[in-house]
Amino acid sequence: MNDILNDNLDFFTYSDDIPDGVGFNQFGIIHFLWLLGIALVTVVLAVLFKNNKKQQNIVLKIIGTFLVFLIILRIAVLFAKGHMSVYELPLHLCSLAGFICFLHAFTGWDFFGHVLYSLCLPGTILALVFPDWSYYPAFNFITFHGFLFHGGIVIYIVLGLISNNIKPSVYKMWKAILFLVIIVPVIFVFDRYFDVNYMFLLRPSLDSPLEWIEVCFGRSGYLIVYALLVMIVVTLMNVIYGAIHGFKRKYYNN
Repeated sequence: MNDILNDNLDFFTYSDDIPDGVGFNQFGIIHFLWLLGIALVTVVLAVLFKNNKKQQNIVLKIIGTFLVFLIILRIAVLFAKGHMSVYELPLHLCSLAGFICFLHAFTGWDFFGHVLYSLCLPGTILALVFPDWSYYPAFNFITFHGFLFHGGIVIYIVLGLISNNIKPSVYKMWKAILFLVIIVPVIFVFDRYFDVNYMFLLRPSLDSPLEWIEVCFGRSGYLIVYALLVMIVVTLMNVIYGAIHGFKRKYYNN
């Protein structure tokens, strides 16, 4: 396992100055401890605030605000270190999810809830399991930010589900699809114009399952299969929730 502390790197060292081989290992002890910590915090908060609607709403607002703070903090740090650029804008789905959590917490708009559950939850979980910041050392601002931010999104959505602030429905999953119809063309044009890769629309994230799509179907088929996969995931997320919710309702009625 790589050393957590490296004498040649400070906490704010950016990717341009990160040498090969000093990043934390995917599925290594550091990665596992972060995932375990996120899971434990989620369970603890879910148990503590399960039956208190007022406290649930307060906690959701705190988490939503914290996520936006983390976005601003990252931009501020990168700007201060001279690394803020078109490549570091908060335009990935997970970054957008931070803003959506904030808006949902303070508006309760059902549209945002469906986007968070159907799209942001599976996307954020994949980002945590296959972090694209693993080339950073374990003791680094980007590493801490990545896990705290993505973990916060998962916690927010899980608490939203438990508190019924987020109510998925297979009949309303069109809301998540509509979000994609609106946002994807804009991001795609932006990606092409500036040669960036937000939402991984031009190429897959390194060391993620999306790479398998490109390997199997090539660059030309990547986006088509990627879109089909997203549609399948949205459908499955809502079908699974509906099945679980129906089972619980039947169980409690009996």
